[in-house]
Amino acid sequence: MANARGDLGRARHALVAALGQTIAREEEYAAAVRDLREVLVAIGDMRGALTLDWYTGSEKGQRDLVTSGRVPVIDRARTYLAWADRAEDASRKQALYAKAADEYESAGLVAQAAIARERGGDLYRARALWSRLSQILGASGGDFYAAGLARFNLARTSTRTGEPAAAREAVVAAVHLLEEAADRYETIGQRERAFDCYQVLIAIGRESGEFEHVLEGFVNVIRILREDHLRYYALQSYEEALSAAEKQKEVSAAATLAREMSAYARKEGLPAVANFGTLAQARLWQEVAEASNARGAPPSIAENALLAAVIALGEAGQYGKVGAVYDKLAALDLEEARRKHYTNARKRYTEAQDLRIESQPLPAHLRHEVGFPEVWHVDLVEWEQRGSASQAAGDVVLDPSAWSEVTRRRAMLARLTALAIEAEEEASPGRTAQSGLYVTLAEQLALVELYTILSPLEHLFRRPEREVRIAVVRALSRFLYKRTFITLREALVDGDGGVIQEAAKALEELRFPHAFDPLARIYRESQSSTVRASAVKALARIDTLEAAEMLLSVIEHDGREERQAALEALKRARGAKFVDVAKSALPGLSGAAQSAVREVLRSRGIG
Repeated sequence: MANARGDLGRARHALVAALGQTIAREEEYAAAVRDLREVLVAIGDMRGALTLDWYTGSEKGQRDLVTSGRVPVIDRARTYLAWADRAEDASRKQALYAKAADEYESAGLVAQAAIARERGGDLYRARALWSRLSQILGASGGDFYAAGLARFNLARTSTRTGEPAAAREAVVAAVHLLEEAADRYETIGQRERAFDCYQVLIAIGRESGEFEHVLEGFVNVIRILREDHLRYYALQSYEEALSAAEKQKEVSAAATLAREMSAYARKEGLPAVANFGTLAQARLWQEVAEASNARGAPPSIAENALLAAVIALGEAGQYGKVGAVYDKLAALDLEEARRKHYTNARKRYTEAQDLRIESQPLPAHLRHEVGFPEVWHVDLVEWEQRGSASQAAGDVVLDPSAWSEVTRRRAMLARLTALAIEAEEEASPGRTAQSGLYVTLAEQLALVELYTILSPLEHLFRRPEREVRIAVVRALSRFLYKRTFITLREALVDGDGGVIQEAAKALEELRFPHAFDPLARIYRESQSSTVRASAVKALARIDTLEAAEMLLSVIEHDGREERQAALEALKRARGAKFVDVAKSALPGLSGAAQSAVREVLRSRGIG
């Protein structure tokens, strides 16, 4: 009605409100989107209109706006890139990637231009762009991670363009920068960012054929996964590392990895996987001995490897196979006394039989088949977007194959708000938009709940308005990622008490297994009993051995408020790990702690 009367402002407001019903049926929702597009075109909001066309997938509407010259270069570039990604004709795809790259480059967005060149197969120009970005980041000397990624991309493209010396130089620089970045991230408690560094090291090693980088990456990836209690991810990574080592003929390293995998699987209560690792270890140690003999190495090397195989097979109850390994030991060119010892040992296993054991790799239903994202592209795009909500939300809207309709709708609404903010800021340079718009944006971004939205929220938290920072902290309570704690830790020491209070509430919602480490860190470091109590409440909902042991320590040793928070949270919790730990530790607790623990157990129906 408002549109028919020519009241475009009211029509826009009504239609945006209607689109807030993001669970509506698609045909109804799409109709409202088309109506809003007409209104936005009429009032001259071409960026908003293009956003709506991105959602509906109307390439004709997008083309009209892109070719009109009334949308900025960044929107043209992103539109061409989306068309290229969806194009089926190879020549059209290549041409569109080239147009996207040209637009990105004209906007000074070197990383995104290079990615578009790569996708379009223009590797020489992509290499030139990666070289330029490497020089820019190297000169700044600030962001080791981004600089390392740029160098890796330079190495990748140099290899593909037949420039091995340049590739080698770039690999060396990338490894150095990523190791430096990983050390810094771990020092400040951002292990999830260090994890990305180590994943890239694996990719660098595979790309360059240098196993030392693969091994370094896997060892640290597995360490972080184990510390975060992601046991299935850790075991899967063990298997991947084992496979990589065998392919590179690094059999000794593979045997060592198999031994560690077996011990870890047994500790985590997975005997079949532990047996698989033990048998793999025994096989690999025998291969080490064979390779040692073949290259004429001192027989003591083969002897040590075969003895390691004997130990592994004995642990698995494969006594018949132990006897066969003693045959190999007796055949080595050793001093007579040792050969005689092994011959006698063999006699003890003449009638020995192998025990029947279950042995298998990690079952398929426990595996996570989602591949590691190409962070060497993804994270550089995030770095280049500089926390832009309009760009991050736009990426979601433009990817219907990855995200649900509801998620894309929410991202679309957030982008419209972000564009309104950008328009106000551009209209009055040096001034900011109304704080209410920033609050609305934070609330809309909260509903998207994707990892890629964390960067815009982190950027919003830098705003001076307390109501904006509070809105961001509330939003963060919905983002179950370790990276969320980076901003929350800042909020917990904010100069405004309201921000701190909201951050403490948000803390209580972040109760997922790999949140243990940041929660424990906050608990240990915070001087606020309220913050410490919030951390304890979250820890009480994490059902891991480490969390249970820490909570028991809180009950035994810490202050009244923290102890009371732990007791009340544990009474409502449903996990079994605390019950097991508490029952085992009960006799050794002090009188007060014993009474408190018994109270928790009784409240959960355990005598």
